Amino acid sequence: MQAKKLSSTNLLMETHSGLIQLPRSFRDSVCEECGWSEATFYRKTKGKNTFSNAEKEKILAVADTLLKSVWEQNNKLRGR
Repeated sequence: MQAKKLSSTNLLMETHSGLIQLPRSFRDSVCEECGWSEATFYRKTKGKNTFSNAEKEKILAVADTLLKSVWEQNNKLRGR
């Protein structure tokens, strides 16, 4: 049964598409959570690590959420 679920979709394309969207999703979510513009996000990526504790927590929470989403999608593709 698992083999059928894996072969019913283009596994490579679906996985690639999901992963390629991660940087944009990460940026957009961090900007929303921290109240930043896109320009601020990129400026802060090039600066020193001077984030408030709240910003650090939000950045890590966004990363955790996105990675969990990828994990769940992979399990779905496996048929779990």
